[in-house]
Amino acid sequence: MADYSMGGGLTLLTALEKSDKFADFLKTRMAQALETRDPTELHYLLAQLDDYHSYMWRYYKKLATERPERMNPGV
Repeated sequence: MADYSMGGGLTLLTALEKSDKFADFLKTRMAQALETRDPTELHYLLAQLDDYHSYMWRYYKKLATERPERMNPGV
């Protein structure tokens, strides 16, 4: 998880990079945590997931204010 950085700037490149790194992280660490049934490791993974979730919501809100013409409340 050394390549995954918490938080970060709200840019497309950062969002894509963060998503890629998080996917790699989940592929390796999540399977291991679930297989070993390690609650400490799972707690750590959930904290990382929470950070990723928060980041993506912040990015969404930024885009919503920058590009209101693209907002479609019917979706």
